[in-house]
Amino acid sequence: MNKPNLLCLDFDGTIMRYEDPPEHFHPDIVAALNHLQTRGVEWIANSGRSFEGQWAIIRHCLEERGLRHAPRAIISNESYIFVREGDGYIPLEPWNEEASRSARSVHAELQQTHKEALDALVNRHAPDGVYFSEDGTVFQMTGPEEARAVFIDELQHMLHAMPSAELINNGEWIVVIHTRLGKGNVLKAYLAWRKMAADTVLAVGDHGNDLSMLDGSVTPHVACPGDAFPAVRDAVRRAGGYVAEAHGPHGTLEAFHHFFNHDTTWPDINTEEFQQSRT
Repeated sequence: MNKPNLLCLDFDGTIMRYEDPPEHFHPDIVAALNHLQTRGVEWIANSGRSFEGQWAIIRHCLEERGLRHAPRAIISNESYIFVREGDGYIPLEPWNEEASRSARSVHAELQQTHKEALDALVNRHAPDGVYFSEDGTVFQMTGPEEARAVFIDELQHMLHAMPSAELINNGEWIVVIHTRLGKGNVLKAYLAWRKMAADTVLAVGDHGNDLSMLDGSVTPHVACPGDAFPAVRDAVRRAGGYVAEAHGPHGTLEAFHHFFNHDTTWPDINTEEFQQSRT
């Protein structure tokens, strides 16, 4: 099996810091990415955030936070791929056009053909947020997990009539996507475009929308922080991956040390902040 030489990183809960705005990568992640660049390891971003939102954070880190290692690609909205060209990023075609067509087809079917059932579902449960567009069907439900579970179960039952639709539960966010999309499938498409073997990438994430890239179906090298969603921790363990003890960005850093332990030039991670993140 190959050692990974490409990192695929989720943002929120995995590498982000929100204190001292604007939000940015944790400084220890910045240092680690810069170090990995000297070892020939590339990275790509794979967040549910929009391309514009991710690029703004990355650009801020490059300009203000000491990041020197820009990602080779940005995967956005669990659907689209943007590849680096010079100092910017361009859409990967025909993938993005085909992904958009798939997304619009599934959301048009759900929002139009199943409009009455969808409206009734929303009226029964009154989600905090309902966001319908031609390329998105998203619900936000805070509050008790039990109420959210009932909503998800009823929505999933509705989707049984739509083989092309898939449900992603990402905490309070509930998202419908086309089955050919999702972080795992889009990562597969990127690796195929690069003609890279699956076992050359390490994927790290923590939320429900990361499951498809962490269940071992894309790469055998998978990891998550110690405070990842229980379903994510379970999936990573089943795939033979690494579940860190530390939480959040320090858990991601711990995973870096685990997978790149052949590198003896790593800085010490046994800091007070790292130890606190393990409790």
